[in-house]
Amino acid sequence: MSYLTKYIAVILSFLFTGIIKSSPLESQMGFILAALIIFAIIYIISQRRNPTFNKLFSGNPPEIFFISSIVILMIEVSGGANSSLYFLSYFLLFGLPLISTPYMSLAVTLCFIAFYMPDLLRSFNTDIILKIGSFLLLLPLSYFLSNELMKRSRENEDLKDLAEKIELEATELEANEADMHEREKLDEIIESAEKIKDQS
Repeated sequence: MSYLTKYIAVILSFLFTGIIKSSPLESQMGFILAALIIFAIIYIISQRRNPTFNKLFSGNPPEIFFISSIVILMIEVSGGANSSLYFLSYFLLFGLPLISTPYMSLAVTLCFIAFYMPDLLRSFNTDIILKIGSFLLLLPLSYFLSNELMKRSRENEDLKDLAEKIELEATELEANEADMHEREKLDEIIESAEKIKDQS
């Protein structure tokens, strides 16, 4: 369910920008961007007061909405598909999957295609086709990198759980062991398990 809300956050950010772009509010896009940046900063500062929040970005749905909306608005304010800031869209393609799930790369790509499709249908635009093509080319790489990171994260969690289990069993054995030589060996096992926990 948490992953679904993250996908919804990305979709909403594109819908939000699309509605602004096709409404009278388009002329106020710069002001909306500034307001959104202020709200995002306030939100992140309020989140950092939480003792369990120890990262700059935790990848929760509100953060994903703010990041996506700010990047898309920056691109639109500076010229859309022809913007010199268009490279920031690749930040979304590679960055969001790294803080959520590999399938986020597919969600971002589909959202960008849907976002620029109305412009493409109104008039043939080579720039937009090239931009969409570049997204499709980079999509497998984005998915692969995110998938590898998720695998390593899972492996580290499994290793940490195993080290905790070894440490607990070794501590119990040490408490019931009378032989000093055996107790020293168990101490070494406990220290090694603690090091593994710290490194993973």
